[in-house]
Amino acid sequence: MNCKIPFTKDIDFEKKLSEITSISLEHETKVEDGTLKGSFIVSGDFKSHEVSVNKEPFSYILPFEIDLASDVDEDTIEFMIEDFTYEIVDNSILRVNIDFNVIASLKEKEEESEEEEVLFQDASTAFLDKEEERQESTIEPIEEIEGTKEEEEQREEITKESEETIINSIKGDGNEYATYHIHMVSDGESVETICTMYNSNLNILQDYNDLSNITAGDKLIIPKNNE
Repeated sequence: MNCKIPFTKDIDFEKKLSEITSISLEHETKVEDGTLKGSFIVSGDFKSHEVSVNKEPFSYILPFEIDLASDVDEDTIEFMIEDFTYEIVDNSILRVNIDFNVIASLKEKEEESEEEEVLFQDASTAFLDKEEERQESTIEPIEEIEGTKEEEEQREEITKESEETIINSIKGDGNEYATYHIHMVSDGESVETICTMYNSNLNILQDYNDLSNITAGDKLIIPKNNE
């Protein structure tokens, strides 16, 4: 049983939002009283003005809840991020779109039937209905940590961060954070140098990216699990 659920939230910035220079997505989940509760954590850096060389950090918690059917075996639940994109709206709002899958088995094994397909369809509908009933956003900003201004004038690393990404089938366990770095390939870079840069390896990159013909400007997904 595999239920795909769309999640969209608008994050209202107090300052003008000219450019997202880097962004990361994390998540945590737990099952409590027949409900899958969790939070997405969206963080990164942004610029208030196009000509500015300074960037400012941001971090927001986006909570969600999914009611589970009584026949779901809670010990078998898997949570998977399938798609993550974002866009800037009206120069002050960051709109994030996250598609995720919830996979689980029934408490009692049955032969293939329509009941297995309906189980999470009902859960998905209940989740969407609950989201539509909320009149105000439940976004909770994380207290911003004061930091010093960057003294470097060269921002080569900033251009290596993607402003949009698609994340396919990345698994995360119940109370485990999963971080997804987005790397924009620059001239002269190879798969080997990128692996070294992120302390990763070729097998991991091949699981989430098409490495058959990478060129400058391509975007690579580099997962990093924090246990």
